[in-house]
Amino acid sequence: MIRLILSIFTLALCALSAANSGVSPEIAVVVQADETFSPQAWQAMEAESKRIARQAGLRVRFVERAAASAQEFTDLVVFRMKGRCEMDTTPALLDERGPFAWAFTANGNVLPFGEVKCDRVRESIKTAFRPADYRKADALFGRALGRVVAHELYHMLANTTKHGKTGVARHAFSAQQLVAEKLDFGKHERGLLAGRPDFSR
Repeated sequence: MIRLILSIFTLALCALSAANSGVSPEIAVVVQADETFSPQAWQAMEAESKRIARQAGLRVRFVERAAASAQEFTDLVVFRMKGRCEMDTTPALLDERGPFAWAFTANGNVLPFGEVKCDRVRESIKTAFRPADYRKADALFGRALGRVVAHELYHMLANTTKHGKTGVARHAFSAQQLVAEKLDFGKHERGLLAGRPDFSR
């Protein structure tokens, strides 16, 4: 397992080289799931990450780890999804606290390799659910995961450990923000990702 993770990490580190050709290259988000991953949650996660990325002129595409070796990518990042990435109807575990995800760093640089704690995200959003929300639980879970992934993509692609004051790049999310109808990048973060920092905000 350690050897597999190291090989993925090495592949990602080598492949994340910026191609500044005027047209934003597609960024492959390679996902390695440790346990079950709801198809509805995956679809919603990808859709939400794509929506948020488009605000900064970025194009992303999600690829399962098993399919990645047969494809070629200009740029890629790798996420290991730890825990069970599907919803259930059990009561929320109140002790599921801590970061939802993180990107790894080395020598002051943010690496294109991160982890997402599906269990923590799932238990957090349960506290914001109304009874009717369980009819679309996996879709809301995927939306939350998409925002968590977009947050870490910001750190990776902007190569910064700093957080924004508002929106997807802020330091922490509430359960309500994770499943709200809309959550976007702030103006400064959009500019930073697009290569045109705007410090007027």
